[in-house]
Amino acid sequence: MGNPGARKIAATDAITAARTRRWVVIAGAAIGWALFTLIILHSVSGRNPVTDTLSSYAHSERGSGMLEASLLSLAVGAVAVLGALRATGMRLGLTTHILFGATALGLTLAAFFPATLDSGGDVASGVVHQYASLIAFLCLPGIGMSLRERVELDQSRILLNRICVVYAGGLFLFGLSYITRDIPPLEWINALVPVGFAQRITFGTGFALLGALTLAASRSAKTIS
Repeated sequence: MGNPGARKIAATDAITAARTRRWVVIAGAAIGWALFTLIILHSVSGRNPVTDTLSSYAHSERGSGMLEASLLSLAVGAVAVLGALRATGMRLGLTTHILFGATALGLTLAAFFPATLDSGGDVASGVVHQYASLIAFLCLPGIGMSLRERVELDQSRILLNRICVVYAGGLFLFGLSYITRDIPPLEWINALVPVGFAQRITFGTGFALLGALTLAASRSAKTIS
């Protein structure tokens, strides 16, 4: 006969590990699909990934709807990452929950409200898209910063710190190139650091951050089990 208390703890740990794995699978599938869709979109759209922003891909003749699908999938991935971290038993603060929620909401709104091109389009939709994207871009590194000191993420702390640093650098370059592209005296900045290239550094690092958190949750599930 075993210790009833020990058996109860073992059963609870097994349930926690199984629940965490389910969220990890959902997160991994959603993030992976979002990345795969973006790769396919870049290969078929015919646009220049160095000079064209991701928002402009919504107006491509080929790959219609793929950008929206990718953004929605990434939004699902962000929510699933939050679910995976919570499933491990990690106590997350209100700030972290708000940042995850704002990221998912920003990505969702950016998907449903396409950007406005210079040639015309729904101006209101373009404004919503711009600010929704800004919210998502700003909240993603905030998630990493809010989790840096968590004891449960000790094994991933160095990786998270590096990703946040790269993200911050990419976001700064993207903002600088985006703002200066229509200012004639400062157009050389955009020529030096094209807006599309800077944006992809930022967006790619966002994928890396969510992926790193998914991996951390997966490791936690293995430790629990």
